[in-house]
Amino acid sequence: MGLRYQPLAACMNVSRASTKIIRGPNGILEPCAIDEPAYDHDVLGRRLGLLIEGAATNLLRYSIAFDNALWEKNSGVVVSPSTIAAPDGSQTAMQLDLPGTTSGADGLYQNVGGLVTGETYCFAVWMRAVSGTADITLGGIDGASAHGFTVDETWQRVWIAEPASGTTRYPKISTAISALAASVLIWNAQLEAGPVPTSDIISNGIPAARVCDDVRLDTGDWFAQGQGTFVFDLHTAPAWAGIWRIVQLYSSSLNDDHLDLGYDSDADQLRISLRKDGVPVVTQSLYGTLAKDARHRIALAWDDDVVSVGVGGVVLSSPGGFAMPRNFTNIVLGSFGGTDKALNGHLRNLAYWPEKLSDARLSELSAN
Repeated sequence: MGLRYQPLAACMNVSRASTKIIRGPNGILEPCAIDEPAYDHDVLGRRLGLLIEGAATNLLRYSIAFDNALWEKNSGVVVSPSTIAAPDGSQTAMQLDLPGTTSGADGLYQNVGGLVTGETYCFAVWMRAVSGTADITLGGIDGASAHGFTVDETWQRVWIAEPASGTTRYPKISTAISALAASVLIWNAQLEAGPVPTSDIISNGIPAARVCDDVRLDTGDWFAQGQGTFVFDLHTAPAWAGIWRIVQLYSSSLNDDHLDLGYDSDADQLRISLRKDGVPVVTQSLYGTLAKDARHRIALAWDDDVVSVGVGGVVLSSPGGFAMPRNFTNIVLGSFGGTDKALNGHLRNLAYWPEKLSDARLSELSAN
């Protein structure tokens, strides 16, 4: 975490009543314990930042046991154990041999009921070729869909996202597009609501859930009431829908005094909201689309009568003339009150100043 005047990591508290799976500094997927900050890494072991995600459920009932009877197979499809290490370093990966029939439709699938027609779901699975490359098709969420992928001998997580139809509903791995025989290794399939897969959730017999990350900063001597500046270094999710939060400062309730910075992906706008004594003082939309799967530096600065936001080197400010609340006791990062509307991305760095910096400095700090 970036530090200015106060080691913010030292006053950060993470609450999450379930484990989650992240990539460790050795490049291997590993469990992150209950209430442990989820510092994520890339395959080379470089830190990506604190992964803040909303609650999610893997709707598949056996996500790694592809030999279970709930995973149905068309004729000629074979699933067998493998001795090649899975993305988590275990030997739980399995080999899938697809015959590549004329139609290419023969594959491996699991029927899932209860999907809401028209709602978007994503299907993800870790995959690699046994040798060379392999052409694979993912589909089935809305019946006749087909999406082609070419995988090589390195593990990659391939995924699709589509609305569910009112007909056939199952995620399927096949060779429908190429119609060529293929042998691949597979590990942890995941079907969940939303436009993009979240971190891996392993199920064993029933759908498995992970709760939202509740990330907060304890206010103390370091936090100056009435004025201040936060600069967030974020990496956004590959896709999103709805509203998500960057930071919320509030007193006892979000319905009372609060300063809120979030993103409305439907409107493609950053938004600030300021309440005092439960009455809206400022509700303002700022800027346009934030690029997905990209790094952004966003500055939020405030004093007694103005709120300013800097992004991409441009600074916009609210109308002035109000008195900023001086009773913020909750600082929540990356979610709405720690329960929903989550960032589903990485907080790479966070810096704080106990004063409102000048517009010129905010422009400097927010330039990508």
